[in-house]
Amino acid sequence: MASRLGGTFQKVIMNKINQEFNLYDVMQNVSISALACHSFTLGYYKVARNKTEKLNFPKLKYLFFVLPIVYHKTTREVFRSSNELYTAILSDREIILGLQDRANKMSPQTFDALNLTFSKKIMDYNKNEKTIEILYGFKSEKISIPSSIGRENIVRNIQNSAHKLGHIFAKNTEKNIQLELNIRF
Repeated sequence: MASRLGGTFQKVIMNKINQEFNLYDVMQNVSISALACHSFTLGYYKVARNKTEKLNFPKLKYLFFVLPIVYHKTTREVFRSSNELYTAILSDREIILGLQDRANKMSPQTFDALNLTFSKKIMDYNKNEKTIEILYGFKSEKISIPSSIGRENIVRNIQNSAHKLGHIFAKNTEKNIQLELNIRF
């Protein structure tokens, strides 16, 4: 009987591994949230480091809008295919509806993700500038994740969307971000 239960348990685990993540699994996975935060910060850094008038890293308050955007499939796709904030908004005006509320509700997940990146020494908080900085060794490229053969890789899509979102935020002023996304920092 024990061997039959062990075989059944193994089949259940293998089925779970072979299935695509569902949204609940993704949202409850702190490491995926941390990956999104790192990708956003890296995308921001790659654009902002070449500008003299901007900080090199995003302000902490910007990161609270990353997860609500990249965890929503339609919004994720819109931002991943856009280069500017206004074109993303024009593509789908619904992406800004309730964004502030979603950011407020998802703030515990954002804090958990940041806590994980801080504890693993991937990112750090700069108290003077109130920014999230990427530590040495993680500034050059996105963290590599294994690909899924034959199906959409939702984790990689989240990572790529967060990276693109970082680019977009770095190109805009804080005031413009607030106006375009109908949010308050």
